[in-house]
Amino acid sequence: MGGLDKLFFALLLLAAGHGQAAQLNTQSDAPATTSASVCPAQDISFFIQRFSSDEAVQRIYTTVQSAEFPVMPLVQERKDNALVMQLEDVTASTARVNLAKPDTDYLVSYYFKMDDCWRLVRIENQSL
Repeated sequence: MGGLDKLFFALLLLAAGHGQAAQLNTQSDAPATTSASVCPAQDISFFIQRFSSDEAVQRIYTTVQSAEFPVMPLVQERKDNALVMQLEDVTASTARVNLAKPDTDYLVSYYFKMDDCWRLVRIENQSL
């Protein structure tokens, strides 16, 4: 390797090292992302399927203050308690999901709003 080749190689290593350092700093400062933090679906029907079956998705896409998780019973709990989910009042930017138990007074409504993704913004327990 000649003098210029060595210098060029050294500069490449230096540049590569600088790029890695900058990338490492950027990664450590950026919030951690998981597959769950990518919007599960823009379509509310598909979003609700994911939201209602994954507590991690519920944690990411719930803006309700002091919510206890899971905010919406997961699949097995709904099945065990004969709870029926129904999507209501869907617009381009809002939707409501009712969770009810047939032949009882159990009714909880979940209100969603669309911004960059659907988010749970309000829960109303209308059970008597």
